[in-house]
Amino acid sequence: MVRHLTLLCLLAIAFPGVTGAETMEHAGTTYWIYRVAPGKEKIELHLSEKAGVPHTFPKLEERLRGEGRRLKFAMNAGIFEGNFRASGLHIAEGETITPLNLDDFVKRSEGELTPNFFLKPNGVFFIRADGSAAVVESHRYATLGEKPVLATQSGPLLVEGGKIHPVFGRGSTNTHFRNGVGVTTDGTIVFACSVRDPEKGRTNLYHFAECFRDKLDCPNALYLDGAISDIFIRDGSGQLEETNSFAGILAITEPLP
Repeated sequence: MVRHLTLLCLLAIAFPGVTGAETMEHAGTTYWIYRVAPGKEKIELHLSEKAGVPHTFPKLEERLRGEGRRLKFAMNAGIFEGNFRASGLHIAEGETITPLNLDDFVKRSEGELTPNFFLKPNGVFFIRADGSAAVVESHRYATLGEKPVLATQSGPLLVEGGKIHPVFGRGSTNTHFRNGVGVTTDGTIVFACSVRDPEKGRTNLYHFAECFRDKLDCPNALYLDGAISDIFIRDGSGQLEETNSFAGILAITEPLP
């Protein structure tokens, strides 16, 4: 499919009975969008029960059923290493699982590409005990003294203070499935993930950032991951199927019927 890079269009379809869920088209890419008003739904960060073992949506669903719950919403959290350990800060239920990572990437050869996590500035998405949330640059986060109940660090920052990351190019041909999270000017948390369709779900980082800033009203937004990205919205995105493997999963649950 030829991508019309200058086309900026918006198509939102609400799904009855699915709070905060919709699809949106921007610059030729279709996204699933899930919005959470501050404190209205509890967002949890779930990690694998055993270090080094990958996590999937069906695995999490099975665990939740043992607690009398099921998934209402799920999306993979921030970037992780080959051992399924998060690359940066991950906090679940107020407990720090992996620490903040402020390291710079050191290239071993002139042509080596900088991994997305280290494409500075990167950032942290976090939620406080009162349900309010923010996306901030990682070094700035380190100075704030925040004590969040949930946090995931990833990179790069898509949008910071209303400005798109300086290295992103509008005409970039580096297109992948992508997912991210932003916080609107009124404090609403917005999750976005491109659909798993090769013709409709691939986008470059510039247009993904532009969607958060210009269509979703998010002056600050964080890239979570790329080609492996996936999302589940009950009664919206389809049946819960086997997914790619993740280190962390951001989820909202509901009681079993």
